[in-house]
Amino acid sequence: MARGTVQGDLATLFPATIRRSAGTGAGESFLAYALDQHALVSVTNAKEEIVYVNDRFAEISGYSRCELIGNTHRILRSGDQPAALFEDIWSTIRSGLTWAGEVKQVKKSGEHYWAKTTIVPFFSPSGQPEKFLSIHTDITEVKSAEANLQRQMSFDHIKDEIYLFWPETLEVFYTNRSARIRLRALGRATTDLTPCDLLEGHSKQEMLARLNGLLAGGRKWLTFEAEQRRPDGRTTPAEVTIQLMRPRDESPRFLAHVRDISQRKQAEIAKQQFVANVSHELRTPLTAIKGAFGLINTKAEGGTGGTAGRLADMGLKNTARLEYLIENLLDVERIATGRMTSRLTRVNLDQVITEAISDVAAYKPEKNIRVRYNPKKTPICVKGDEAGLFKVFGILLTNAVRFSDPESEVEVRAQQDGARIAVSVIDQGIGISERFLKNIFQPFTQADQSDTRKSDGAGLGLVIARSIVEAHGGAIKVQSVEGQGSEFSFYLIPCV
Repeated sequence: MARGTVQGDLATLFPATIRRSAGTGAGESFLAYALDQHALVSVTNAKEEIVYVNDRFAEISGYSRCELIGNTHRILRSGDQPAALFEDIWSTIRSGLTWAGEVKQVKKSGEHYWAKTTIVPFFSPSGQPEKFLSIHTDITEVKSAEANLQRQMSFDHIKDEIYLFWPETLEVFYTNRSARIRLRALGRATTDLTPCDLLEGHSKQEMLARLNGLLAGGRKWLTFEAEQRRPDGRTTPAEVTIQLMRPRDESPRFLAHVRDISQRKQAEIAKQQFVANVSHELRTPLTAIKGAFGLINTKAEGGTGGTAGRLADMGLKNTARLEYLIENLLDVERIATGRMTSRLTRVNLDQVITEAISDVAAYKPEKNIRVRYNPKKTPICVKGDEAGLFKVFGILLTNAVRFSDPESEVEVRAQQDGARIAVSVIDQGIGISERFLKNIFQPFTQADQSDTRKSDGAGLGLVIARSIVEAHGGAIKVQSVEGQGSEFSFYLIPCV
């Protein structure tokens, strides 16, 4: 039969069956009508070709009857179920048995739907399979409800609060158990509830502005800290993570994961206070030790003995290291508490770089590393904090020398790049492995974390450098290949 030819109706295809089931005359029409109204009906021949579909089948699938007849049911396969399932279906019905199960289909539009399917085989007088009657019930909504229920049950096991809300209105339509407990304590219902009702100081306009990046597809999720209202009127710090979910064949929705971070904040404050207290307490005895070594060194130079002088030099060198470490700890504490400030003025960048290079010359002189910078004829002036920029270059140059091989070279570059000044520090050292690159700007992180590491330092310098660069309106980045060296670069704003 040619594709596109509609071959009769159920009474024509199965006359004997319908007469046995419903008598004759009006009974035949009534049974066919009732079946057409309730179910999606299709008939295939022994070649698996569709020879009949009712109107509801065509309507649900999105194909016309002419497009379906002469085709096979493969046109409706979603691809989400294994081929073995369909092999089992045909093996069952060709052996004379009825098959029943659930099949995931795909419409002409690409949208998926679920059908509860029963397939009954009909044989010719010779005993050969001739036709297969399929009766389908659309259970898409039931499957969707089951999936939602399963998802909600899994969300209820999460200790943190989970909210699902619509992108257009921000209206919350689902809360997990932890969220429902909070809402009951607040005396709130989910009716007309939005995330803005739970977070202090967040208007609907501000929330929509935050979510624009997710809707545009530029970001996968966003995380921010906010104050969450408590039943007693106070607030608690919370970490909010929101991501856009796009379930197949369902409307997009936002999922908000709200975590109470009160204990974490308390621990951070305690750590910051401890670091600040210890750093300040260390300064007093360290000043005394430094003074004592300085006095010994002065007397040694006056002729009291070479051994004492060498020991004094060693003591002064190590007290300088301790002073540098303490200052870094205090800087990290200032960054964490928001007290790290930068006073931006006109700065001669060439002079800052030259002084930083001169300062680093005393660091590891035994490695004999050459630090090269070729300034332009016209001095480069930038808008910056001179002390802060000096510290950034000091950190980057010290790291470059520390991780470079003896007799190698470190290069500093500063040049106009459009409306900005591009700055970079390049070494030919050991480089950074790929697995450490993503954490290199985290506190107390070093690429060499072995017990026998050759480098000193506490892993605080890059944290401080990043904070200072960001205060200048820039961002520091690193490119590195293990065994070939590293390049740290950032941009500054020029002064005209």
